[in-house]
Amino acid sequence: DEIQAGFLLIKLAALNEINEHKRKLAKLYFENLKQDYTLPVVDKDYFDVYHIFNVRHHQRDLLKSYLLKHEIKTEIHYPIAPHHQKAMKGVLKGNYPISEEIHNTTLSLPISYYHSEDDIQKVIEVLNSFD
Repeated sequence: DEIQAGFLLIKLAALNEINEHKRKLAKLYFENLKQDYTLPVVDKDYFDVYHIFNVRHHQRDLLKSYLLKHEIKTEIHYPIAPHHQKAMKGVLKGNYPISEEIHNTTLSLPISYYHSEDDIQKVIEVLNSFD
């Protein structure tokens, strides 16, 4: 509607600034998270704006709870593997262990225009203290 369009026009004018800020926050994660986490793949030929910053960890659910106890909210984007989705019933047959692993270990960390570098440093500290 017109109201949403008005907000988006304002946001669009700041899109480069928003994207650069999120890239700075992502860089903090890349440079400071311990090796317990599987980080997103970076390809020098692509310009990622980090709509989400998704990591993987073998104890994802415990990690999510741990972060919430420290007042850090996370999300599980794409929680259902494609071969388990209703639309794929009867289409995809067989086992897909890599897909299962990905969808059972994936967790999206805070990363938005509204997060500061200090916010992300706090998230990193808590993540790095998780055993």
